Amino acid sequence: MKFKWDKKYLYWGVTALVVLAIVVLFNFLLNQHVAIKEAATTLVKILLPIILGFVIAFLVNPLMKWFEVSFFALFDKKAPDRRYLPRWKKNLYRILSMVFSYLFILILLACFIIAVIPQISDSIVNISILFPKYKENFQEWFNNLTLKYPEVYKYLGNYIKENEAIIDNWTDTTLVPWLTQLASKSSVYLLTIFKALKDLIIGFIVSIYVLSKKELFKGQAKKIVYSLFNVKNGNVIIKNVRMASDKFAGFIIGKIVDSLIIGLLCFVGCQIMRMEYPVLLALIIGVTNIIPFFGPVIGAIPCLFLLLVINPLHALYFLIFIIILQQLDGNVIGPKILGSSTGISSFWVIFAITVFGGFWGVPGMIVGVPLMAVIYTLIQSALDIALRNKELSQDTNDYIYLDHIELEDKEFVDKELPSVILARKKEEKKLHREEKKKEKQEKAKNKENRKEK
Repeated sequence: MKFKWDKKYLYWGVTALVVLAIVVLFNFLLNQHVAIKEAATTLVKILLPIILGFVIAFLVNPLMKWFEVSFFALFDKKAPDRRYLPRWKKNLYRILSMVFSYLFILILLACFIIAVIPQISDSIVNISILFPKYKENFQEWFNNLTLKYPEVYKYLGNYIKENEAIIDNWTDTTLVPWLTQLASKSSVYLLTIFKALKDLIIGFIVSIYVLSKKELFKGQAKKIVYSLFNVKNGNVIIKNVRMASDKFAGFIIGKIVDSLIIGLLCFVGCQIMRMEYPVLLALIIGVTNIIPFFGPVIGAIPCLFLLLVINPLHALYFLIFIIILQQLDGNVIGPKILGSSTGISSFWVIFAITVFGGFWGVPGMIVGVPLMAVIYTLIQSALDIALRNKELSQDTNDYIYLDHIELEDKEFVDKELPSVILARKKEEKKLHREEKKKEKQEKAKNKENRKEK
């Protein structure tokens, strides 16, 4: 008996083979996840200087672009468009822009190291030495408070007594030794920093190559995309990559500038209120402010704990000041700098911080928001294309009160609420009365016309 060949057998056979291969690969990954993780970690360590180079280039590029487009345009009107410049001018403007950008960043870093690092080190040493005295002062302040206000002791005294041993044990065995160790091992940490400088220097050199030839790299990347995909899909990929780059650059660089401003304002406020360790407090608030949404809370907690032990009244003033500062940041400074760089609601911001922070820790909290913005935009774009192909509305507001869509003419039928039904009936009665009135007027005109004839 001769076998009759059918293409569907080939289709189902290939499908079964692909599914089986995926299952085997997934099982292999589950069993070898430790080896894969170690291999990935080793690969990242090897490529760390290259990764650092691209990150540095990504962060420096907006500043260098400003020098090329805006600064040199003051002297040369053709400077913004490099295509119409002679080769020597292109090279000159590019080199000068890179030098000015790196010099500006290095001067900022040098000022930070000279002005801030010694004060931070002195603050940590003083806290580790004076912490027992601060604890005695806090105990004395609390005892005086309970003498003046017995009801405070009634509510808080028993709780503090129950947890006093735990707090003492934590401060004596964990906090103070950690601070002492941190102060005493500053030379060890400096040695680690110097070891990391090797990767940083290589990354710096890589960033120079990337920035000097960024147009060439962009052209090569686009060439690869259009060679692998058709023109339509290539355009979509280029558009989405550009969108992702804009969102990441706008958010991360804007957040860094925003955090610098908040740190400076916090330092000025602490100086005006004559608080202890203003540089340390401002640094904690400024650095943690980079983390969206939860950053201010994360930074305020250790600062409040430190001030509460040193001077409880200052802790209260600092809490009020931080609330005002964060309101200023959230409503004025942040929107002015960041604008609508993410374009996602607060819910998705919290979702991104929670999910990506769970995967990658603090770095995940920082990059999670722009990454979520990119994912959200891509999904939204895909949904809009699908709805457009079905000739349906892409406006979300049209779906809020939607009950169903008519099959024939695809008309949107809203869900009728009692108040809507009542208003519609009133409108129908009003229209009915107006129509009757118009009919009477027309009849009266017709009678008059017949009489005249």
